[in-house]
Amino acid sequence: MTERFLTRCLIVVVVLAALATCASAQVTRISVASAAGLSDDLKHALEDKGYRVTLEDGWTAEFWFAKRLSTATRDVPGALYPELTNGEFVGLVNLPKGMNDFRGQAIPAGAYTLRYQLLPQDGNHLGVSPNPDFLLAIPVAYDPYPQDLLFKQLVALSAKATGASHPAVIALDTAGGPGSIARNAQDMTVLTVAIPASSGGAEKLGIVIKGTAAQ
Repeated sequence: MTERFLTRCLIVVVVLAALATCASAQVTRISVASAAGLSDDLKHALEDKGYRVTLEDGWTAEFWFAKRLSTATRDVPGALYPELTNGEFVGLVNLPKGMNDFRGQAIPAGAYTLRYQLLPQDGNHLGVSPNPDFLLAIPVAYDPYPQDLLFKQLVALSAKATGASHPAVIALDTAGGPGSIARNAQDMTVLTVAIPASSGGAEKLGIVIKGTAAQ
């Protein structure tokens, strides 16, 4: 009985610590996108207000999302967001301090478009992530138009964000409350936003802003 009680207490302490850490993070609404190099086409495709995220360690990022996501009912086994289209423009992020992507690759400071892509179902990607949904980041100078991109083009342009052969991948996770930051079961920090959708209502997305794949 004592051992079970201590175990439960330890779990409670860990959960409370995670909540306290997320509670110190901040999400505020900001005005229209003004990132350097942003094309007029992208400006017109973005909502008028964005989000500024500041984590407890001082890391910060600014997000703006599409005025409307193109959504449709699809049967995609295992996908969190099967209604989205591969290569679809989701939004823009400005990274004053850069960030590490889901693979641990460094994404330098700058502005990047974000596009949705399902993880390829092949041997190279087997078991690399609990969820197959990702956002690929592309330096804004290389992606001036919001139209969908084909897979090969998307991967090639996103690789320019890391200067490597692999694209810059930002994992998606289960969404929480819009405008919130939380820790998931893998101790990753997840930002949740709500974006207007063409099918009506809003599409909630959970975006992993801190945390990398298990090695």
